[in-house]
Amino acid sequence: MRTATTASPAAFRAGRAKAIRLGDYSIRVRGRTIAALAAILVALAGAVAWTVSTGSFPLAPDRLWAALNGAATPAEEFIVWRIRLPRLATALAVGACLGLSGAIFQTLTRNPLGSPDILGLTQGASSGALVAIVFLSGASTTVVAGSAAVGALGAGLVIYLLTRGTDPSGYRLVLIGIGVSAILAGVNGYLLTRSDIIDASRAVFWLTGDLSDRNWDQAATVASVLVVGGIAAAVLARGLEAMRLGEATATGLGVDVGSTRVAALITASVLAAGGVAVSGPLAFVALAAPHIAARLTRSGRSFIGAMLVGALLVTAADAAAVSGIGERQLPTGVVTGVVGGVYLMWLLVIHRKKGVMS
Repeated sequence: MRTATTASPAAFRAGRAKAIRLGDYSIRVRGRTIAALAAILVALAGAVAWTVSTGSFPLAPDRLWAALNGAATPAEEFIVWRIRLPRLATALAVGACLGLSGAIFQTLTRNPLGSPDILGLTQGASSGALVAIVFLSGASTTVVAGSAAVGALGAGLVIYLLTRGTDPSGYRLVLIGIGVSAILAGVNGYLLTRSDIIDASRAVFWLTGDLSDRNWDQAATVASVLVVGGIAAAVLARGLEAMRLGEATATGLGVDVGSTRVAALITASVLAAGGVAVSGPLAFVALAAPHIAARLTRSGRSFIGAMLVGALLVTAADAAAVSGIGERQLPTGVVTGVVGGVYLMWLLVIHRKKGVMS
């Protein structure tokens, strides 16, 4: 009978890990990980309740429940079902996509800086969106989102071609991504100079990142990308975990390193493209979510944890953006940028004191 590697006897005696057998396989389950995921879910439920009930038209719990059950006024039902719930569903799906994408990139590169923001996919999405806004004046939201997705995937393809046949671990892939991102940033600046004032304003707003005016179709699109990407990540999880130990070790464990690397890069790129295309570039979510999840679960790169933390970050940031400053709402990307930037500086300080960056 074949079994997966389980926890050590000392871990079992200490009650820190258990093994659940599923036919010929066994899954190692750690109490700390389960408790951390449960805590994240509780926080996410609180953020969901906050998002649906607050805003320019606050809803008391009883009125919110009535709206969900179809027993409220038409105005309350419209606000909940046509405005807030689609925006909430989009925020959850976008956050989960970005969190999972960042976790895959960081596992693939074995580098804490591996994320769509650093590797150039976000800039690629921005270039695609700007092309649609500048050269297709009056382009619909769907066209802009599709163009952004193509731009992100195009950036991912360029990165793959530049790293093809090499080990993307360490700083190699990150440095290539930074170079691609810098080039695309210059392209984006040029595209902005070619636009008129109206298109430029629309482009700048998109580049900030926001979730306002999202509908059920957009939420369903991102959710579909998340489902497909989540299934692919689950299939690749064992191979990626083995690759963290090095190519030689992974090959010795029976992992097809080349195929796994290509499939992981495609999966992470599609997840990032799906999320950014709908929301715009929400800074630092894909970078911070895997780190936070790993610290909470203490289980390395937790894909499920990264998805949940990403969903929590975007949902909470969007709720804070809706609350805004006074009566003025903020773009969601402003909140994620500020919070993510502070977290990144804190992370750098902590790792500098430890003398490591991993």
